[in-house]
Amino acid sequence: MGQTLSEKILSRACGRQVKQDEIIFPEPDLITTHDWYVVNFAKVMDELGVDRLHAPDKLLISTDHEPVATSPLAAQRQRQVRKILERLGIKHFYDVGRGGHGHVFPMELGYVRPGMLTIAYDIHVTNYGALGCLGIPVVTEITEVLACGSVWLKVPHTVRVNLHGRLSPGTSMRDVAQKLIAVLEVDDVDYGVVEYGGPALSQVSFAGRQVLCNTPIEIGAKSALVEPDQQTLDYLATRTTEPVLLIKSDPDANFRRVIDFDLSLAEPQVAVPPTPDKVVGVSQVRGRKIHHAFIGSCAAASFEDLQVAADILRYRRIHPGVRFFVTPGTQRVLSQAEEAGIMKVFVDAGAAITAPGCGVCAGGKIGPLTDEEVSINTGTRNDYGRLGSAKAEIYLASAATVAASAVAGEIADPREFMR
Repeated sequence: MGQTLSEKILSRACGRQVKQDEIIFPEPDLITTHDWYVVNFAKVMDELGVDRLHAPDKLLISTDHEPVATSPLAAQRQRQVRKILERLGIKHFYDVGRGGHGHVFPMELGYVRPGMLTIAYDIHVTNYGALGCLGIPVVTEITEVLACGSVWLKVPHTVRVNLHGRLSPGTSMRDVAQKLIAVLEVDDVDYGVVEYGGPALSQVSFAGRQVLCNTPIEIGAKSALVEPDQQTLDYLATRTTEPVLLIKSDPDANFRRVIDFDLSLAEPQVAVPPTPDKVVGVSQVRGRKIHHAFIGSCAAASFEDLQVAADILRYRRIHPGVRFFVTPGTQRVLSQAEEAGIMKVFVDAGAAITAPGCGVCAGGKIGPLTDEEVSINTGTRNDYGRLGSAKAEIYLASAATVAASAVAGEIADPREFMR
């Protein structure tokens, strides 16, 4: 019996062939965590008497959840983080203004390649799957990884999704990603890996691949990844001098399920409260009054997302009853958008621009919601209380749908605003 892509990656990380459901202790190629958790893991290590990391050169830290300190306490926490990382000898630290979102900029900088295993604190490390890297979150058990070099995992099964067809005008890969997690059976993906391939994969941009890998974690998947191809090679050509291997699942690999999915959705999709997989067509929620809109997060951090939104906002103004926040994913995306004149479009339309990173999505530190308010945004979750008040409502959608809704003052179909 052949192996799936994730089984091959875990076999290499263990130094031997592994099989589905086996308990293993793989050694990651890269370990990531973010600003909010550094103080926590350092405290636990101190309590256990651990004064050094197992492999400090593998650890990458990013200041992305709170790049701009919003209180004296936040500033003090940032200072603590810098002191801790200096004491531990961490070389790969991307502080305020240096990188951006930790689930995005490491791919820009060549840290991530096909066939790698990354173990992380935060769940959306699955973004790295866009390059064929297996990103597995372990949350608080990241402390064990930092201290000992590994932590136990069960080799996950794989659900294969073969993409077919073409996107309909006015829809995007964010719409596809939301529809997919509504279609996939939770029992099929629970503690599994969603692997994307198929004849239409070549049409999916790198930004689209990121959002496809971002969303399955919301329904219990362990990770998600894309079968590496020529687009992977093209993306990494100027970003790394390390060898890039296009590893794939074997033809006789054991998949839990194989799904054929047509990209040609009838209309843009919207996730309604309180979970990301509760998805409907935009026509079913069209006209719902909004007070708040946001474009950003690791599910919409790309130049492509900003460009689509700017095309709708150009020569238009944000509705006077809506406050609209835009967060470029990384410093590089911000620079690219400025050079293209996109940031000026947002400013002229009445948007508030925040520092690259998580932005509003990081729990409502920036632009929180109050009672009875409604937000439509490109964030990752829409549970009650996610962005402030538990009495507020959050709808999730593509950058195009969010931009159109911000102009209209209510949830709107972006196709009516496209030139």
